Amino acid sequence: MSLYFFLLSLWIMRNLLTLALGLLLCMTNADAQILRIGERIPAIDVDSSAGSDLKLVDKEYTCLIFMHSKSNPSIEAIRQFTELSTPLRQKLGIVLLTPEQDGFEEEMLRKITTNDTIVAFDNDSRTFRNFRVSYIPFAVIYSTQTRKIVWFGSLAQLDESEIHSTIE
Repeated sequence: MSLYFFLLSLWIMRNLLTLALGLLLCMTNADAQILRIGERIPAIDVDSSAGSDLKLVDKEYTCLIFMHSKSNPSIEAIRQFTELSTPLRQKLGIVLLTPEQDGFEEEMLRKITTNDTIVAFDNDSRTFRNFRVSYIPFAVIYSTQTRKIVWFGSLAQLDESEIHSTIE
């Protein structure tokens, strides 16, 4: 008789554990990548000289760089990208997007960018959320006219050959 109760309790425990794991899986948030090459960019909501949705960028392509002025990897990657993309300045507009509102280091910006680099301030981090940015420096290159993505990923991994093959 005690063997019967033991086996019954194991069966009940297994079912409870299965139910608990099923509920846990249902409650987890799966952050799938929403960006895809060839699809339109998510909504942009920023304060910038290029408009709240960056539609005033006048280059063929726009490189939207998600960054923070206190992030050394962001600063170094932007410095390298600025140097690599210099030959493509006629086609490529660069927008630095930061969640910072106060205390943005403009002196730092002058050292690592050109005069035509646009700084955009994210309104309540809406654009970071819309693009589901989870690390910086993150970049998205898109066709300014069609707003379709041509490249996205870590700015630190973008090299000269990939920039040229993407833009040209």
